[in-house]
Amino acid sequence: MNVFSITLSITLGIILCVIAAELFLPKIVYEGFSTVPYWGSFISPRSDIGPNMEDASYIRDIRYYHDYQDVSRMGVPYDFCRMVAPKEDETNPFFACALAGTDTLSSTSFRTASVKDGFRISRDDYMRDINKDGRSDYCRILLYRDNTFQPLCQRAGDVGFEAKDVIDPSPPSDIATLLTFYDGCVLWLRMIDDLKDSVDSVDVQTSGGLIMNELPADTTEGLAFHGGQHLRLSDSNDLSLGTIVPLRSIRTWMIWAKYDAFANNSKLFDFGNGSGNDNVFLGILGTGDEEMQPGESTVVSSSGQQLVEEVTPQKLMETSDANVNEYTCPGFEVYPRKLGPSRVGLTKKPSKKATLIYEIWDKKTRKMRMKVNQAIPLGEWTHITITAIDSDAFRPTLAMYINGKKMHEQEGFLPSTASMTNCYLGKSNWISDPQYVNKDEPFEGSMFDFRAYQRGVPEILINDSYAWGKNKLGIQ
Repeated sequence: MNVFSITLSITLGIILCVIAAELFLPKIVYEGFSTVPYWGSFISPRSDIGPNMEDASYIRDIRYYHDYQDVSRMGVPYDFCRMVAPKEDETNPFFACALAGTDTLSSTSFRTASVKDGFRISRDDYMRDINKDGRSDYCRILLYRDNTFQPLCQRAGDVGFEAKDVIDPSPPSDIATLLTFYDGCVLWLRMIDDLKDSVDSVDVQTSGGLIMNELPADTTEGLAFHGGQHLRLSDSNDLSLGTIVPLRSIRTWMIWAKYDAFANNSKLFDFGNGSGNDNVFLGILGTGDEEMQPGESTVVSSSGQQLVEEVTPQKLMETSDANVNEYTCPGFEVYPRKLGPSRVGLTKKPSKKATLIYEIWDKKTRKMRMKVNQAIPLGEWTHITITAIDSDAFRPTLAMYINGKKMHEQEGFLPSTASMTNCYLGKSNWISDPQYVNKDEPFEGSMFDFRAYQRGVPEILINDSYAWGKNKLGIQ
């Protein structure tokens, strides 16, 4: 073999190695000083599919992941991936990527299976190259076969996403935080842009025309309740709760609330079998804590001492049945001076804060009450957590946290019954009870991120939940 042949063979070998490296290690091998791999310079994103464009045959759900990624292993993020559903069957979504450089081909050929074919979806989804092969894989938090929530991924292959779910060994930090929120959670209504239970335990019914704004946005205003509106939660056909959600073992409640008005004894939630019957509820006391304004009277002008005639005992005898004709006394008629209203230096003004109460009833007996005065400000979002801080199976110590700070703790109880028929958010079981004159009133305000846990949660989870909620609500 001459020198020319040897040189040609070596050159061809180098070219083949470069081509192979470009195909299998596109993120490592670059041509010259370019930051774009060689094959990536020959393609571009599709012109008909993108953030603001979609195939006319499909409907995109932008509440799920939607962005450019590299699933075709070209070394550049030019493949637009999103969740879509056929227009003729909107209940059958799937995840698909419109590959760069395939304008004349279907925008959904690189895809997962559909929901009706066994594909499971989750709102907590993301894309990441979990096996370092140069392709972005599709991942989401799902219930795993060991009954824990895990970041499960379908890896990108040559023609689509693999059907098998594998665990992401190193999920992003925001997903790792959400995984701690799922741990031990048995009920989670986020109320961001839908009314679904994130752990898929309960069904939610609305009343009074209550509507959730389902338009996705960077921040949320939660679910707004106007007088008479409420949610009813159930996990069985008879609309009771307790078949799937183990009420008797609930050790933590968590919720964000904003009161627009302090309606009388309004409840954020009330789970029970009627008024004063196995109830577990969280709400405010009365119509808020009284506040006094200095320098004003607490007595209305028509109250107190009134202008009346002053009479002597003799005068009383004249006007009585006894001795009416035996004594006369044409004395002076005396009238007292009219006194001004009593001034104590204070007067009541509209309440700006309310006392928060949490109660547990056993049948018709109230077993416990937790109370924190002036805990709830009017018109402001407040994060509330009630959690067991020890492992006692019957009388755990309960702590109440407001905006991540412990405000009160006491020996308490867990819910006393396994199943409850009337489980409401925004409504009290006492509202329709005819024996009460001073009835409870419906909640007026907004709620967000309602959760129930089978375990006591640590302060770090409470603080992470508070920070996560502030971000979603747009609170600085």
